[in-house]
Amino acid sequence: MINIPSRMSAAIILILTMWKGGIILKTKAWLLFLGVFLMTSISTMDAQARKWGVGTFLSWNNPVGKLGDQFGPAPKYGASWQYLISPRLYLEVEYHYSKWKRGKLVDRTFTWSVDGQDYLSPRAEATMKMNSMMFNLLIFHQELPSFKGKDFTYYFTVGGGFHDYKAARRNFIYPEQKAEPIDKTLVLQDQIDTRAALTGNIGFGVQAFAIDNVAIDIRARYHVMMGDIRPMWDWGIPNKAFPMMLFDIGAGAKFYFWK
Repeated sequence: MINIPSRMSAAIILILTMWKGGIILKTKAWLLFLGVFLMTSISTMDAQARKWGVGTFLSWNNPVGKLGDQFGPAPKYGASWQYLISPRLYLEVEYHYSKWKRGKLVDRTFTWSVDGQDYLSPRAEATMKMNSMMFNLLIFHQELPSFKGKDFTYYFTVGGGFHDYKAARRNFIYPEQKAEPIDKTLVLQDQIDTRAALTGNIGFGVQAFAIDNVAIDIRARYHVMMGDIRPMWDWGIPNKAFPMMLFDIGAGAKFYFWK
C-alpha cells in the first residue's frame, strides 16, 4: 500500500477540487486557501536558506491581444514575500490589484441598421478589476550578491497563480431596435464576466541594492490567463477575449532580513 504524506494528500485534494469545475476556479475562497497552503509548505523548507524578505511595487499593466481591444493600460500595485531557496533561486509569493475605470468600448459607436447612423451610448460603462495571487521562481544568472549597497544582478522569472477578475459592461444602447427614432434609454442587459482564472507568467528583471539589504527591483512580465470576456458584435468585437493576456513593467523595493 502506498503511503502518501499528509501534505501531498492535501495538495491532491486541492487540485481535484479545483479541477472539478475545469481549470477555472468557481469560488474566490480557493485563492485564500491556496495561499495559506503554500505559505504553510514554505515554512518547512530547508533551514539552510537564511534570507527572506518583503517588497512592494507599482507597475503599468497593459492588456494585449483581444483583451487590448477592450481595455487600455492601467496601474497595478501590490506586495510580495520572498524566500531564498539557494544562492541562485528564490521563491516569491505576490499579491497585486488592478482596476480599469473606463474601457475602450465606452467611446466606441455602433451603426444602427435602421437609419445607417452611428450612435454613442451616453451612459455606457466598461470596467474591470483584478485581484491576483501569484507564485514565482526568480532564477538569477549568478549567485546572489552580498546584499550590500551598490550590488547589482539580473534574473529570469517564471510563475503561476490566479487572477480573480470582474469585467462589467452597462448601459449600452440596445442595437436591435426597429422603430425610429432610436431610444437611447433602451439598453442591453448588464454583461458581467467574473471568475478566478488560472494564470502563467514569464519575464525578466534586475535588482540593484541601494543600501545594505534594500534593493530596487525592476521587471517586465507577460501573463496569460485562462479566462474570457464575451464579444460585443455591434461595437466591432466579434470574438471573445480568450485567453486574456497582459504585459506589465514596473518597479518596486525589496527589503531583506536574516532568518
